[in-house]
Amino acid sequence: MSYQFKGNLKGLLCDKYCIEAIANVKIRLYRAAVSREVILQATAAEKETFHEVSAEEAKKKAGNLLAETLTDAEGNFAFSLGRESKYEGEAFEIDFECGNVPRPKPYPGTLPTLQFHITTLQPRWRGQENDFFASWEYVIPNRWWCLIRAKYDAWVICGRVINCKTQKPLQGLRVAAFDVDWLQDDPLGSQLTDATGHFRIDYTMADFSQTLLSPWLNVEWPAGPDLYFSITEPVSGAVLLKEDRSVGHRADRTNRGPCFCIELCVPDDITPNNEVPALFERVGAYDIGPTGAQFDAQGYTTDVPRLSFYGPLDLNGTLPSGTNSNEMEYRFRIINADTSYELSATQVLSALLPFKIGELLKQTGPTTWTHEAVIVTPALNSAGEVWIPVPRGNNLTTGIFTPTNGVLAILNTAQLALNAAGTAFARDNFDLTAPTVLVAGNAVPPAQRAGIHTFKIIFEARKVGTTTLTAINTLEKIVVSNVNYKQRRHPGWGYTGDENILAAAMLEIGETTGSGHGCGGITTTVTAQYTIAHPHIEAFTLRFEGNPVLPASFHGGPPPAAAEYHNNSLVFSTAGMEPCAYILWLDLQLGLTNGYQKIPLVHDHIAFCKTA
Repeated sequence: MSYQFKGNLKGLLCDKYCIEAIANVKIRLYRAAVSREVILQATAAEKETFHEVSAEEAKKKAGNLLAETLTDAEGNFAFSLGRESKYEGEAFEIDFECGNVPRPKPYPGTLPTLQFHITTLQPRWRGQENDFFASWEYVIPNRWWCLIRAKYDAWVICGRVINCKTQKPLQGLRVAAFDVDWLQDDPLGSQLTDATGHFRIDYTMADFSQTLLSPWLNVEWPAGPDLYFSITEPVSGAVLLKEDRSVGHRADRTNRGPCFCIELCVPDDITPNNEVPALFERVGAYDIGPTGAQFDAQGYTTDVPRLSFYGPLDLNGTLPSGTNSNEMEYRFRIINADTSYELSATQVLSALLPFKIGELLKQTGPTTWTHEAVIVTPALNSAGEVWIPVPRGNNLTTGIFTPTNGVLAILNTAQLALNAAGTAFARDNFDLTAPTVLVAGNAVPPAQRAGIHTFKIIFEARKVGTTTLTAINTLEKIVVSNVNYKQRRHPGWGYTGDENILAAAMLEIGETTGSGHGCGGITTTVTAQYTIAHPHIEAFTLRFEGNPVLPASFHGGPPPAAAEYHNNSLVFSTAGMEPCAYILWLDLQLGLTNGYQKIPLVHDHIAFCKTA
């Protein structure tokens, strides 16, 4: 016999249209002791029980953990509780733990991991054969969810655009948001309205706290932005609404919080073009502009510090649905910005991966429906060009096409050709084990230090059967970096396995590297020897793990920026360290992103014993 408990967790930003799935968070179930207090908690409204769990409270309840699991991309989760869990259908507490929230781009710093208690629940179990089933859904109220988002520096504007006279929603218009600043107004981002007229713009505090004097003076922190908006027709560029910046000083627009909801209307004497175009707008979550661009002139992100891109990248934007009148197709042209060489259609095709462009919604019965994924494998057409047609499903029998995730293509940046011959690609492979093994502390030879590759991406869209372009979007520069270093860490320990890592990151301890010294004890000093190489090193740290008192950590890296660091004589005093076992860690942070999050730290470590 088992108890199958399924649920869904979402967060409310404003109204029913401004709601988001809470993905990749831990759902925790805790046993609840049978008592009058538990009965009261199980019958109380969630608004009376929802709270942040303190470290002390989490520690006290840790022993009562019944089970935990992760939510999926839609906020769904499932538990199977049975004999192994010693669970018999009683009430339990529901908590969730998160380390991030839906956000437009990677956060440059360290985010907290927080736990929240939702409620004590007595599921209404339904029996079926030998098992019991229950389901539960919860939407976190906006007053709580927006407060949680603020803890993660995630800000959002959620709104709707309507016709002022008819009050009907307007689809396919570009809404741009701005913050009034005393030196220079800050563009917060832009998005197209959907079929219901809704739009959403995500941003962070850095987008409205930067000034011409940043980072020395961020004058608006910690207040919120002062908002005003513009609305344009994205294909023709016609301005349909342009609020004066003075609107940002109104009481209802000044110092807005992390969740802001707005309804805007287009004057009734303007008839916008409601054909939704195909448009390239973002690499991952990074806006290519022109409004609110998150790329700088060199092709890096506008994060502080700046990031370059690696690996397969989602080229995202807007696509018409199957019910729209404009039957569209689009392509990407790619130019090596360092040499001005434009990749051939065959070379572009080699770098494009199969991808899910959307779904077909079909009605299979009076009350039954199916969702079928639409997978696109780019190919050359009869003219030898790579045009991707937007699916045209537009009835419930064969399926209505819906572009569910905004992906226009997936670009494998490691396969981007650098020359017409196709003999060089935007990837760098180096072998630090031949002809001799490079040992930590020694310099990486200049010939084995990766370069920087920069590309220009041009997006073109047209109606099927025509040659006239209806939309052109260009990302002038994007820096990509795909590096592989074959290296042998700690060769003095007799280790012969080689590792392929995306940066040279090697560490040794001088006192233990000599022949026969590997198990020797450390007395007065630890001499760290390290070698680091990558074209986008953000920072690195050498730190000790073990019983305190520990030597202070060493922090290195930019500024000034460099592609290689090495040292074979960084001495740490072991004074104050108790005789015990310790670990010396090398933590390397690279300035790389896959478009959604920064690459995790790269590590190396080595253990030693302090003997006296």
